[in-house]
Amino acid sequence: MHTEPPYFHFQILRPESKEQREKAISYFKEHKKIYLCFMYTQEILLYLGCTETIYIRSKMADFETDQLDSILNEVAWWFRSHINDKGEEKEV
Repeated sequence: MHTEPPYFHFQILRPESKEQREKAISYFKEHKKIYLCFMYTQEILLYLGCTETIYIRSKMADFETDQLDSILNEVAWWFRSHINDKGEEKEV
């Protein structure tokens, strides 16, 4: 989806219940984490970080706020279009 540096990394979280989802969202808000969630599904997309190379363990990269805003829109669109893919996670 995003093929140039900086690389933004997200994790798809699939809480087992509404209670677990609410606890996760509460934790993210309290700790000022960046995440995306939707009204009609339990899944949460958690922002993990931004790196200089595609590998998540590579050096952290600087980015502009508008780059993050743009990628959040792209990730939300991608996720909504692949929401029924419950099998192997796809790289975001």
